[in-house]
Amino acid sequence: MEHHRKCSQLNRAKAASLGVMLACLATILACNTSSSSRSHETAVGKGSTNQRTREAPSQSSSGPGIDLNCVFDHLQNPPESFHYVYKKADSDGSGVHQEADVSPQAIDGFRAQPDGSQQPVHGVRSDAQSWQAALAGITGISGMSSTVATFNHNSAMKRETDGGQVNGYETIHYSIDTARWDATERQLLGNFALGPGGFDKGDVWVTAKGCPVKFVLDEEMHKKDGSLLDKIHYEESMVRK
Repeated sequence: MEHHRKCSQLNRAKAASLGVMLACLATILACNTSSSSRSHETAVGKGSTNQRTREAPSQSSSGPGIDLNCVFDHLQNPPESFHYVYKKADSDGSGVHQEADVSPQAIDGFRAQPDGSQQPVHGVRSDAQSWQAALAGITGISGMSSTVATFNHNSAMKRETDGGQVNGYETIHYSIDTARWDATERQLLGNFALGPGGFDKGDVWVTAKGCPVKFVLDEEMHKKDGSLLDKIHYEESMVRK
C-alpha cells in the first residue's frame, strides 16, 4: 500500500508538473520562433560558420523521437513475431518485470509479482477477452509516459551516428542526458519534473516511426531542497524473431 501511495503521488506530481511545463513551453517556443527568425536575418551576412553553429542543436535531436504509442500498437496489433521485455527497478526495492513472446496469433509470457513469483500471461487473438487480459499484463510501460515527455524532442536528446541494426530492426540511436539542458529548460522541465539536481540519463534505439526497440534509462528525482526523493532504472526491448 505504501508503494502504491508513493507511485500515485509521484505520478500526480509529474502530471501536474507537465501541465504547467507545457503551458510555459508554448509561450517560450512562440518567443523563440520570433527570435530565431530575427537572428537568422541578422546572421545571413556573417558566413557559414555561424549558420552551422545555430543549426547544430536541431540536427542533434532530429528524427522521430520516442513514440511509446508505437509500443502499444505493436502489442495490440503485432505486425510480426517478437520478444518483448519491460522492467522498472525502484530504489525502494519495488519494481515491474513483464516479459512475453508476442505474435499476430498469441501472447505468452509472465508478469512478476511482489513476492518474486511469475504470474502467467496468455492470450490468443481469436479470443478478444483473453487477448485484452494478456495486454493488461504487459503494458506497464505506460508508467514511463510522463518520464519520456520530460526529455523527448528537446536538447536532452541527441541523435547519435551509430544506429543501424538493433534487435532485428533498423534503428536511430539517441543518447539522453538532461545535463544538456540550458538554464531555461532546466528551470521549466527539470525543476518541475525532477527537482533541483534531478536527472534522466540513458540511451534509446528507435525505428523510423519512433518505436523503441531498446531503451535503457536511469532517473533521479529530488525534493525541493535538493535531497534524494527516488531513483528508478528502466529497461525495455523488442527483439524480432
